[in-house]
This record gives sequence, C-alpha cells and structure tokens, in this order.
Amino acid sequence: MSEPLHILGAGSLGLLWAARCARAGIDCRLILRNPAALREWLDRDSVLLLERQETIESLPVTVELADSSNEPIRHLIIATKAWAVAGALESIASRLQADSQLVLLQNGLGSQQATSQRFPSQRVLYASTTDGAWKRAANHVVWAGIGQTLLGDPRQQPAPEWLALLSQAGIDWRWEQDILPVLWLKLAINCAINPITALHDCPNGEVPERAGPLFAPLLAELHTLLGSQGVQLSLTELTQRVHSVIQATAANSSSMRQDVHAGRRTEINFILGHACRTARLAGLATPVLDSLHQQLQDHLINLGLPPA
Repeated sequence: MSEPLHILGAGSLGLLWAARCARAGIDCRLILRNPAALREWLDRDSVLLLERQETIESLPVTVELADSSNEPIRHLIIATKAWAVAGALESIASRLQADSQLVLLQNGLGSQQATSQRFPSQRVLYASTTDGAWKRAANHVVWAGIGQTLLGDPRQQPAPEWLALLSQAGIDWRWEQDILPVLWLKLAINCAINPITALHDCPNGEVPERAGPLFAPLLAELHTLLGSQGVQLSLTELTQRVHSVIQATAANSSSMRQDVHAGRRTEINFILGHACRTARLAGLATPVLDSLHQQLQDHLINLGLPPA
C-alpha cells in the first residue's frame, strides 16, 4: 500500500492540491492548524468544494490535526504562507522520519533555506507554482487558473519517484535540476509587481503606470541582484518577463494585495525583505528597492499590519 500524501496548510493552494488529489483517488490527508478549524470542517462533513468555471464539485477529504495522529509522515506538501512555515513544521516534526520528503510551495525565498537547515536529515524540495486559486470559505476553493509547478532539489539530485502522484492528480509539473535560479527569477518578478499593487491598491495591469519613472531603475536593480545570485539573463529579458506577467495577469490582484485587503500578514519579509538583505550581503547598492521596502513597511504599519 502506498504512503499517503499529507498537505500542511488549508489555504487556497493547499485546498486546490487536496481537491485535485481527491478527484484522482489519491490517499491525501489535509493537516489543519487548530481544533477550531477541525470542528468547522467536521461540521461540513469534511467535504471540500472545488469551483471552476461556475461548476462546483463536492469532494470528501480526510482532515486531521498535527497531533491527532502518530502516523509517520513521509511525503509532505507544505502549502502555508512563507511566514508560517517554521511554526507549522514544528507542529508535525515528531511525525517526520529520516526518509521523509518535504515539498515547499512558498512565495519568495528564505523559508526554504531555513527548512533545509532545520531538517538536514530529510529531503527538502523547493517548488514554484503558477496555479491560481482563492478561497470563498474554509472548505471552498475557486480554481482561477491552471498553472505549472517547477520542482527541484537544492542539492541537485534527481526527482523522487513518488512525485508521479502529482501527475496522477493532473498537476502539470516539471523537474528542474537547478531550482534556485527559478526561484530567484520568480522573486524578482514578485518584487517588481506585488509591492506596487499593495501600495497603490491596484490590479497587476496598472503596475507600470503606478510605479512611473522608478519602474525602469527598479528592474535594473533586480537584474543586478539576479546576476549576483548566478541567474544569467539580460536586463531586456528580465524586463520582457516582467511585462509579460503583468499583461497575462492584468486583471488579477496580487497575493500581497489580497493579504492587505483581508487584513492578513503579508509575505513582504520573504519577497522584498529577502531581496534587500541579499543585496546588502552582496555589497550591492539598491536605493530604489530599499525605498520601496520602507514605503511598504510604513504602509503596513499604518494599516495595523506587521511590517515583516
């Protein structure tokens, strides 16, 4: 009998992946954060609602708390926000085995490296996904866009066989032998888009106009930062990538803007914060990035939200 797949975190992405596994008949366990969340799910008969193109499917899922079972966890998808990763993993640390394997789906950088350091005996895989989803309710997820997930091992080892479960679930994924440049490029694109949408409360398509004359120097600083991390692409290529994402998601609201609207803690520390810290360590001057980071922190404080 194959090992069950555990998903830690019942946010939009965790629910989407749990729904896709449930549709495919994969033994999947959704780990919830506290007893109140568990009661809410049990009151709804542990049924997950997957909405796509005005069609709603009802899918039974197995839900549990981190400490409600002693069952070992060998295959774990971590789908929490970046700032919640450390605490969430500590809650299930006693259930991890020496041969456990973890997949991190977080935005930005920093939580991945911290997890690798905390769990050196386990295999920790990093991922970047462009799946689009948002929650209507605790057990109701809207599948807004089909994306692709790029996965890799920071130690540059081959893909494990159990990832075939993702294909069985209909998840479009690809193994990247060198995953860190992939994550750095995504972080740079997020740095160029998300903070401006949060500051100006605008959809992605308005970013260049709202950023104004600072947009070009912002991209230039991000390009220099990427080069310091071994990401090889020209400034023209980076500019094209950023504008392509903006155009493709013009009507969308970034995850950071959604967090601000919902009064939630943002992932600023793992996006802009990580970029600025890395630039300082590399001895790079990034005045536009630093100013944008400070402006966003001040904005969050004014809204009563954590600035990191």
